[in-house]
Amino acid sequence: MDLPIKEHLKKIARVENSAEKRLDYTRLDKNEGIAVFSEKFMDILKKEITPEFLTAYPEIDSLQKKIAKSLGRETDNVYVTAGSDAGIKAAFEVFVRKGDNVMLLDPTYAMFYVYAGIFEAKLVKTGFDKNLSLDAGKIIRVIEEHKPKLICIANPNSPTGTIIEPEEIEEIASSSFNAGSVLLIDEAYYPFYPVSALGLTGKYPNIIVTRTFSKAMSLASARLGYVAGAPEIIDALRKVRPMYETNAFAVKFAEIIMDNPDIINKNLEEVKRAKKYVESELDNMGIPYYKSYANFMLIDVGSYEKSVEIGKAFRVRKILIKSAFRDDNLRRCIRISIGSMEQMAGFMKNLKEVL
Repeated sequence: MDLPIKEHLKKIARVENSAEKRLDYTRLDKNEGIAVFSEKFMDILKKEITPEFLTAYPEIDSLQKKIAKSLGRETDNVYVTAGSDAGIKAAFEVFVRKGDNVMLLDPTYAMFYVYAGIFEAKLVKTGFDKNLSLDAGKIIRVIEEHKPKLICIANPNSPTGTIIEPEEIEEIASSSFNAGSVLLIDEAYYPFYPVSALGLTGKYPNIIVTRTFSKAMSLASARLGYVAGAPEIIDALRKVRPMYETNAFAVKFAEIIMDNPDIINKNLEEVKRAKKYVESELDNMGIPYYKSYANFMLIDVGSYEKSVEIGKAFRVRKILIKSAFRDDNLRRCIRISIGSMEQMAGFMKNLKEVL
């Protein structure tokens, strides 16, 4: 039989996750965290996995309180989600109707485009110039002209690694508030870039801030995140939550890692040191790259064809990187996650050999 699939969903192209075992590779392609969890940490985790734990539905109250306390907020300012991805989808579900304008930076996080398609929004894109610079005034003019229902800004942005400065974020927040738009600021790469829009949520109740435990917290497998904002907007998002926001394993992992901030701090310092090392090596080789405020960076290898070639060469060497970008400004680039010093030394050794 012909399945009664909604016509607009047939037009949405999704890339399947690879069936390849990524754990067999050095993974520098998806910006996962690099924390190496100690045996002590793992023992703490294992002790929590009891038969009763396995048979009970997840309870998120303690984690929600822990997150709220870490933010200096109340629990009604926080909504725990299955990855920041689920929080973003909730914003589309609650605020976007068929035909509504949704404004994105371009290029940006892939799921913004997917959800715009699922909810039949009209995309209004604001692009970067060839230097990956972005004029905040241009964003504000687009907001004033198109009055989008939802504005999605990843800050830092992926895949560019660029930021919008705090004073410009506030200007955009003011413009979006005046236009009646909801402003979603995805802070997936906090605290690699330790500047947040969270402080604006009291002044501008139309702001949603999303965060994930996948990057700096190194819990990509847990699929956990949260949304922060004014109580009214959090209450609205909770109306579309599933029966249980996430799984008990993710909740327990997050609670334990939040109780061990030294792991996160060590991770942040290692990434900072490794990024400086890569930048210095690239400078010595005369290879251009773009300044990044996240745990990844774009390296200009000269052409799209060279990017594809390097990506394949690294895969043969059991190293995964991101290459073959379709965006005009990124076609010449490869993107690498910043891993440990050891991983970055291995990357640079191989880069010198394949160039």
